[in-house]
Amino acid sequence: MIELSVIRDLVAIFGVIAGFSYYVLTVRNANKSRKQAVLRELAQELSNYEGHRNYIELLQMEWEDYDDYISKYDSVVNLDNYVKRATQWTLYNRIGYEVYQGNIDIETVYNLLGYQGLWFFWHKFKHIIYRDREKYGNPDNFQWFEYLFNEMMNERKRLGLSVDVIDYDGYTK
Repeated sequence: MIELSVIRDLVAIFGVIAGFSYYVLTVRNANKSRKQAVLRELAQELSNYEGHRNYIELLQMEWEDYDDYISKYDSVVNLDNYVKRATQWTLYNRIGYEVYQGNIDIETVYNLLGYQGLWFFWHKFKHIIYRDREKYGNPDNFQWFEYLFNEMMNERKRLGLSVDVIDYDGYTK
């Protein structure tokens, strides 16, 4: 016959197991909620009227070389453009860092953001970012923006799609 102390021990063991299971489920749900909140915030920033307008205005910028770029768009001479540019670069940088940290997965970002828009933006500004890194001695400046582009390119390859995009409008010039 089973003794009372064995039953008491079994109840205690099952209580610990139930408590641990509840903890694991709570942590898992909290992580899922946090990831969903990050995605909602990013989607809101990317899909509003002002965000789209700024994106197109930035793609329409034109310059001959780095010095011409600085003379037209440096923060000292064109603060409004600088703020738009810094906002967009920082957003892509943040998304890249969130992907790197595992807070959001690249497949979700690929489907949320789309490859083409990021391709245009990275190709438009990568030489400026590289030159700024060199000029200011900051080799990791906007490194997560670059990381995001590379991860998106890898996702595109994984899907069996071309990584090159046709620039009909000449945005990357």
